[in-house]
Amino acid sequence: MDVLCPLDDAPCTKDCPDRYKDRAEGGCLLTTSLAAGCHVLTDNPNGQLFLLFPDGMRVQLR
Repeated sequence: MDVLCPLDDAPCTKDCPDRYKDRAEGGCLLTTSLAAGCHVLTDNPNGQLFLLFPDGMRVQLR
């Protein structure tokens, strides 16, 4: 079963540049981080994505 993309609720597409190359079901850093309890913050005007970790750390994805 394919991992669902949290950005559009559709199955992880085979041509997604962020997709794990070694997992048949797909997924990416975003799906793994969300499963681990991180939150996602988006800055829509700039198209930036940030992961917010429970300890307050913030990592920019795009």
